[in-house]
Amino acid sequence: MSLNLGSGYARQNSGGRGPENVHYDFADAEAFRHAYKTHFSDSFHKIFSEIFQDEVENFADDIQVELSLSFSEAAKGCTKQLSFDAYIPCESCHGRGHPIDAKARICPTCGGIGRVTIPPFSSTCSSCKGSGRVITEKCENCYGHGVLEGVKEVNVTIPAGVDSGDTINIPKGGNSGGLGATSGNLYIRLKVEDDPDFSRNGSDLHVDANISFIQAMLGGKVEVPTLAGKISLDIPKGVQPGQVLVLRGKGLPKHGLFVNRGDQHVRFCINFPKKVNERQRAILEEFEEEEITREERSSEES
Repeated sequence: MSLNLGSGYARQNSGGRGPENVHYDFADAEAFRHAYKTHFSDSFHKIFSEIFQDEVENFADDIQVELSLSFSEAAKGCTKQLSFDAYIPCESCHGRGHPIDAKARICPTCGGIGRVTIPPFSSTCSSCKGSGRVITEKCENCYGHGVLEGVKEVNVTIPAGVDSGDTINIPKGGNSGGLGATSGNLYIRLKVEDDPDFSRNGSDLHVDANISFIQAMLGGKVEVPTLAGKISLDIPKGVQPGQVLVLRGKGLPKHGLFVNRGDQHVRFCINFPKKVNERQRAILEEFEEEEITREERSSEES
């Protein structure tokens, strides 16, 4: 993250008179900027920026990584250990960038005051960070950077109900900042694996319940998976293919809402036999005749 400190420039007109007689049009902003860009102003801006370098620039880079989760881990929540490449503090100098026993001397930029002043501006000295003293000797292990390339490990708490594309932010969990800089953030993008039983739509779960056509007509029971384990579900008599039964509160956790869990939708899938024996065929034909007779009577009565 960087903050650029802009500066103003004096513009001269073709007549050589002062800028007070020049009219500036806000629509001509680009021309205004170029007109003010002189060799003197460029040099002044460079010196001014170097002396008054703001401390907000002292941030290490953020890191983005991807973490894969099983469907169960995402649904129930878990703790994962994550390893990734990052800049870590130098063990020799503990991130200082110089030997621990190095001698400090008076800062040549501010003369030991800790602040630099160019009236009417005053700022903390960027060379000594306000201490008034500097150390020029560099750590031989990190060459004065205070950090080295290495592997960082963090324990990540995954809340229940996360989904693919969700991002977890760990402040200061990214690259370590040497020389007093603030460590960067760690952004963990989640990727949830598919599940053989469940599919999801937000916080709602969807499962299929496979039943026979006899169960569909006569009713019965069928086992269906839930996040808490398998349960026995009553099959309504005469259930139709694709009919859905909703189990309230059996879905995934919701975050920041009054209803704390979604629902589970059970879709009935009816399996029809591909072959029947002679006796089964006779029974089905008799059933078909009865249905035809019933429909004819119903039609005549209406």
